[in-house]
Amino acid sequence: MTIYGFGEILLRYTPPQYEQLKDAHNFSVKVGGTELNALVTLAQFGHQTEIVTVLPPHALGNIASQKIVQSNVGAQFVKQMDGRIGTYYMEESFGFRSGNIIYDRENSTFAQHGDLALNELSSNIQSGDYFVFTGITLAVNESFRNQIVKILTTLKQQGVFIVFDINYRSNLWSKSEAVSVIQSVLPLVDILFFGEKDATHLLEINSMDDDIKVCAKTIQDQYEIPIIASSNRDIEERTLQGIILSDENYIQGQAYTYTVLNRIGAGDAFMAGVLHGLIHRWGLKETIDFATKCSVMQHTTTEDALSVSENDVLKLSSHFGGLKR
Repeated sequence: MTIYGFGEILLRYTPPQYEQLKDAHNFSVKVGGTELNALVTLAQFGHQTEIVTVLPPHALGNIASQKIVQSNVGAQFVKQMDGRIGTYYMEESFGFRSGNIIYDRENSTFAQHGDLALNELSSNIQSGDYFVFTGITLAVNESFRNQIVKILTTLKQQGVFIVFDINYRSNLWSKSEAVSVIQSVLPLVDILFFGEKDATHLLEINSMDDDIKVCAKTIQDQYEIPIIASSNRDIEERTLQGIILSDENYIQGQAYTYTVLNRIGAGDAFMAGVLHGLIHRWGLKETIDFATKCSVMQHTTTEDALSVSENDVLKLSSHFGGLKR
């Protein structure tokens, strides 16, 4: 069984010490991207993974290639094409000051040619494999977006499990562009990750008074999706709590307090945790508890992807400042 992730790999430039972008002269560079982030975590948990993407054959593209290799993620479906790698610049939040992200990913090699990386996939992917992608990928690559129903239909006919995170980003595509595409995708999805606002503000199938449980059940009923999961952050209480809905079985996990060193990749770590539990056929409560711990742990790293063992997650300290001796 192999987990394939199709998406763009980005370089993240971040000023040190919470500096604002307007004052920055130095940047740290990290490699990430939603699908890659999830695969990095799953690879650390022992799964066979393959990233499906396009990178340019120059020094910046090589930074991403090295990250893939170092993380034990498969690179069989990484295509090399001339062009540029997508980047973004992140101003970290501090106190009451909100963070800020500036994307510079237009006309990247993936945006222009990413769908070409899928050409060899159908002859290699097998029944029981997983295909992971997000709304971000749909937003960035228009060609893939236009072929998405055909691609997913073919994969499902081959017995592949389709995993989709709505992950709507208004600065990448408009609501009017996104809704019809996402609506066409949802009936083909086996495992869906979503946020409450996806139901209330994007798809508009729930009112703002509906809680996450009602939203999950509404989406499941309307699109007949077998498994739906979500990670919910309570800013005031500083807690993370996961939910999962499988058929009529709804589980609300334990709420965990968290401390923020880094917000990037927390949802991707949650996704990886859910998939890990489902693949190993853990109970839903055990699965959602593990996934929430993954998200909590990712908040404590400086990388875009959680790179720890399953045992590290299971031994997450129950109180702040725990020390393993």
